[in-house]
Amino acid sequence: MLAGKFVMITGAASGIGAAAARVFAGYGALVACLDRDQSGAERVAQALPGAIAIGCDVSDPAAVCAAVTKVVRHFGRIDGAFNNAGIEQMAGRMAPIANIPLADYDAVMAVNLRGIMICLQAELAQMQRGAAIVNTASVMAVVGAPGFGAYAASKHGVMGLTRAAALDYAAAGIRVNAVLPGAVRTPMLTERAFVQNPGYEAMAQSVHPIGRMAEPEEIAEAAAWLLSDLASFVTGIALPVDGGLTAM
Repeated sequence: MLAGKFVMITGAASGIGAAAARVFAGYGALVACLDRDQSGAERVAQALPGAIAIGCDVSDPAAVCAAVTKVVRHFGRIDGAFNNAGIEQMAGRMAPIANIPLADYDAVMAVNLRGIMICLQAELAQMQRGAAIVNTASVMAVVGAPGFGAYAASKHGVMGLTRAAALDYAAAGIRVNAVLPGAVRTPMLTERAFVQNPGYEAMAQSVHPIGRMAEPEEIAEAAAWLLSDLASFVTGIALPVDGGLTAM
């Protein structure tokens, strides 16, 4: 499905990003694994044929531009980008709006929203007709999220950027879409949010009509399809991968 394509992935050291690197490579892509945890990105890349790893903080425009330049120099072009890097608020702790420190809100926005903008600018400047981008948003981009105001606000913003970019670049033949995961079994949840918030794990399981959380590979599969030529007439969409949560 992605044979012959060169795809860069942010947040590739763990979770959905690491799963995406494996899934995309399995479909024939050569991948560039970007993460501020460079050693983690290297571990993922070393297991995949032809993959490379680059240390990159998506909130730093100079770092992103340098990383994209390295990808282009190594592969010759960028056919796809999965802008997946993101952080949670307050190390995963839930809190009402009045109790979220502005410094924490700013940190979340710097990575989750401004980071997407920085990546889009660098990637789109290098892309040609037929390229595609997928941004990781969240079900919290379309529904309210008690206790996660900063995170939800950042993901609502990701959808605004996704739709605007899709319209800006449709005539150039570059597609831009987003995946909206529900609860996914990643360190963001299992090592932080579930630990910080007693009872949240049971709630996260129960809100999905399908009866469980997602595995990272299930989100990666959706992103792979959106990046592929099989989705050639799809742009500007928010694709929930949420076990039916947003259908309620």
